[in-house]
Amino acid sequence: MLKDIQSYRETLSETGKSWYDAAVSHMTSHYPEYPLVMSYSRPTYKLIGKIFLMLGGGKEHFSIYTTDFDYVESLKLLKIKGLKFGKSAVLFQFKDQAHMKLAIKMMDDVIERVRLGVTK
Repeated sequence: MLKDIQSYRETLSETGKSWYDAAVSHMTSHYPEYPLVMSYSRPTYKLIGKIFLMLGGGKEHFSIYTTDFDYVESLKLLKIKGLKFGKSAVLFQFKDQAHMKLAIKMMDDVIERVRLGVTK
């Protein structure tokens, strides 16, 4: 079980680290009010109530998990090529560089939904 953020980052591939670093850099510069913490052995931004953005990585993808299930469902309906899903996760494929922009947009969208009170 990983106990700190840096240890988790070190488990990622070089490409995974690059995507992870871009996501963390975006969050740090745009949303400094949400600190990055470890939760369930993963780097997580706790937003409000039970809503969070949790970062993860695999061999071929970067993942963002959220408890904003309605948002995940709305992304599924868009049928974006190469995007994969879990119940609360969106898996962005490394081979599609445009997916990085989608990952950043997902974080922005979930935070905007929190701020507008769409999700709690």
